[in-house]
Amino acid sequence: MRRGELYRCRDPSGVSGTGVVALLVEFPPNEDGQRWVAVNWLGHNPCIAFWPGIGELLDIHGHMGASEIRWLDTDPFAADGDPAPAGIGLHPL
Repeated sequence: MRRGELYRCRDPSGVSGTGVVALLVEFPPNEDGQRWVAVNWLGHNPCIAFWPGIGELLDIHGHMGASEIRWLDTDPFAADGDPAPAGIGLHPL
């Protein structure tokens, strides 16, 4: 598992604000290679949600480049020791 933050550079919806808006944990890949993500939303409407992967989370909550994932841990399942799988890291969408 590894920890990360959803950091919002700007808030086009005007709901969650900017800065760190959620904390997340990415789980190890399942037998299909899918990495589930638990997201703890902060702020005025806190909740916990689960997503089948980082891409799906950012498709909805990335706000077309207004948000990024900031990993706090290296990726323990990366084949070459990289901190994140290809295409994901400090990940603006």
